[in-house]
Amino acid sequence: MQSQQFQDLLNAIPLLSSQQRNTLINALSEQNSPSDIAKSIEDSFVRAPKCPHCGSEDLQRWGMRNQRQRFRCKSCRKTLNSFSKTPLARLRHPERWPQYLEGMTYSLTLRPAAKQCGVSLKTSFRWRHRFLQAIEHDQAPELSGITELDETFFRESFKGQKKGLPRAARKRGNEKKTECRQIPVMVARDRDNQTVDGILENQSADELCRHLNGRINIEAVVCADASLAHEKLARTLGFTFKELVSSSGIRVIEGVFHLQRVNAYHSHLKQWITGIFHGVATKYLSHYLGWRRALTGINALTADRLANKILEFIHFQPLKAT
Repeated sequence: MQSQQFQDLLNAIPLLSSQQRNTLINALSEQNSPSDIAKSIEDSFVRAPKCPHCGSEDLQRWGMRNQRQRFRCKSCRKTLNSFSKTPLARLRHPERWPQYLEGMTYSLTLRPAAKQCGVSLKTSFRWRHRFLQAIEHDQAPELSGITELDETFFRESFKGQKKGLPRAARKRGNEKKTECRQIPVMVARDRDNQTVDGILENQSADELCRHLNGRINIEAVVCADASLAHEKLARTLGFTFKELVSSSGIRVIEGVFHLQRVNAYHSHLKQWITGIFHGVATKYLSHYLGWRRALTGINALTADRLANKILEFIHFQPLKAT
């Protein structure tokens, strides 16, 4: 590229919308996509070593374990490696992670994923939720334009829990809907297919604001069902609110303001969870919401893009693995 063309490209960057900037960042990051997640993490840690326990940068090499370099912090005297206190801590077989991530891009279930990668079912489960932990909070930075907001509900589930159930066990499908606790899930989605969602403790305006504060452009026009919580949310965040009264048959305003896209997202989300995974435990529901967001984002999800999301999360928000 000629120098003048490159300068024109740089001058155009401030004129890009937030969506266009995200697309540009994703395109540039894919040029250096990590084929080996473990090596990328280790190389990044060596370039900028930092103790995850106390934050000190004064580390010394402390031998090898499981073919990984260990360090000891001179301040707190604790030993660590580049994976310490991240979702990937204590996970084995890093050479098989890219293959597992590839399976996640087309919603491969646990048993086929375990068979494909040559690991146990327990390992497959652990890998899935450690990887999903890294993308669980990867929400759209900002919704703009016409944005649709609505809530849907999932039955409370204790799938996989063998002991300590807070209620008597029941046969699937035999209980009445009114007998089950319903878990509210909020989904906000704009016409550019950017999504913000979250599990609500209740359907109050304060709870909605907790998930949406700073996530909706003040110039956005938000469509939602008529409710006091939605009205208060609009006043609090300052966006324009288009109120739909579905009970009175008002489902479209001015020909463009409706909830068809977000309702379609709800439908596909539920079909995906019930049809592929046969339901998920409530305690892991947020993981699956993040997974679905990644699959239905602006750009198609690939193993490299998923790996990049994991690396970005580890670099900026290290967590203690459980």
